[in-house]
Amino acid sequence: MSPKRVLAMFACVAVALGLGGFVGTASAAVAPPNDKIGGATVVSALPFVRTVDTTGATTDANDAQVNQTCGAPATNNSVWYKFTAGPSDTVLGVDTSGSTYSTGVIIATGAPGALTTQSCGPVTARAATASGKTYYILVFDDSGSGGTLHISIHGPAPVPPNDKIDHAVAVSAFPFRATLDTTTATTDAVDTQANASCGAPATGNSVWYRFRPGPNHHNIFVDASASDYFAGVLIAKGTPGALTTVSCGLFFVSANLTPGTTYYIMVFDAFGGGGGTLRLHIDDAPSIALNVHEHTLIDPHGVAHLTGTYSCTHARSLHVFGTLIEIVGDKVAVGHFDTLGVPAPICNGLLHPWTGLVLPPNTSPFAPGQAAAFTKALACGDVACTQVGKTTVVDLTRSTASTSNLAAATSSSTRTVRRSSGRTYGNALHAATATWGH
Repeated sequence: MSPKRVLAMFACVAVALGLGGFVGTASAAVAPPNDKIGGATVVSALPFVRTVDTTGATTDANDAQVNQTCGAPATNNSVWYKFTAGPSDTVLGVDTSGSTYSTGVIIATGAPGALTTQSCGPVTARAATASGKTYYILVFDDSGSGGTLHISIHGPAPVPPNDKIDHAVAVSAFPFRATLDTTTATTDAVDTQANASCGAPATGNSVWYRFRPGPNHHNIFVDASASDYFAGVLIAKGTPGALTTVSCGLFFVSANLTPGTTYYIMVFDAFGGGGGTLRLHIDDAPSIALNVHEHTLIDPHGVAHLTGTYSCTHARSLHVFGTLIEIVGDKVAVGHFDTLGVPAPICNGLLHPWTGLVLPPNTSPFAPGQAAAFTKALACGDVACTQVGKTTVVDLTRSTASTSNLAAATSSSTRTVRRSSGRTYGNALHAATATWGH
C-alpha cells in the first residue's frame, strides 16, 4: 500500500473517531426532577441541605410569573422546592452561598401560575411563615446557565457569637470578609449609647467587630451594601458604654485612623426590620495627600501650568482635576484642567509630581498675578474612592520661577465613598463589584 494511501486512511479514521464520539463527546445535561414547579422537591424538615447540578434545568411561564414582582434579570436554569410550615416554624431562610454560579432566590405563596412573592434577592432570601401555609422556593441563575447549586433551607439562626461588644470579632488582617445571619441578634444599652452621637432610627439585630490599626493603616472602609437588609454601620472609639462615634451611616462608611487606637464597628438593622444576611467587607480605603505649588507658569501660548505633588496608597487609579480662576481688571479668567487619570499613578505612599495644563479662556486670558486654584484628586480602589479637595492661592508668572515652594491651602476637604452601586432586585441591595453567588 502506498504511503499516500496509508495517510488517507489514517485521516479518515481520525475524522470518523472525532465525529463518532470517541474524542471529546459530551452527553446532554439532564434536567433535575424539580425543574418544574409540579415536581418541586418537598422539604419535610429543617434544616434542609442539598447539592444539585442545574446545568440541564430550564425556565418557564411559572418562573416568569413569580418574577414579575421580584425583578431579577433572568430566571435561567431554575429549580423548585416547597415547604409547609408547622406550628413551631416562624421563619424560612434560604441560602445558596458557595454555589458555582450567580444564584437568585424567590420565596412565594399561592398556587402555581398565581404566586405572590414574599421575599427575593441574589444569593439569599428570608420570609416570616405562618403555620399550615405552603411556601414555594425558586432558585435560578440570574445571568448565566446554571452550575452546581449548594442550597441550605433553615429556620431561625442561633444568636451570633459577636452579638455583644464584649465578644466583638477581632479584625486582624485586611481584606476582611464575613457572612452572618443576624436575625436572632439583639440590641442593648451599649448600642443605644454608641448611637447617641449617630442618630440611626434603630440599632436592632446588632453585631460587633473591633480593629486596632498599625502604622500602615490610614483610612478604613466598612461595606455592608451586599446585605439583604438595611444594614447600618457605626465606627466608634473609646470604651464599651462610653463610645464616641467616628463615622456612621447606611451600608457604607469610612474613617481616618490613628495607629494604636482600638476602633469598634457595630453593624445593625437601621430600621428595625429584624436583620437578615449580613455580607461584610472591611479594608483599607485609598488615602491621598495633595499639594499645589506656589508658582504657576504662563507659557507663550497663554496656557497656565499648574503643578504640585501627590502621594497615595491603596488605589488603582488617580485623577487630578480642577479650575483656575483669576480676576484680570474688570474681567474674570476661568480655565479648567484635567490630568486625565495621571497616567500610571504610583500609589506607594511617596511623593510624585503632577501637572495640570489650564487652557486660556477665550474671553479673558490669564495674566501675571494671583489666582485661586480649586484642585481635586480622586483615588479609587476596587470598592472605595477617596477625594481630596484643596482651594489654594497661586502666583501666575511668565518667568520660569522655581516651583519648589508649596502654596498654603486656604481650605481643604477629604471624603471617602463607595463606588457607584450596580443592579438591584427584590429586597436586597448589591454593588456592581460584588460577585453574586460565591
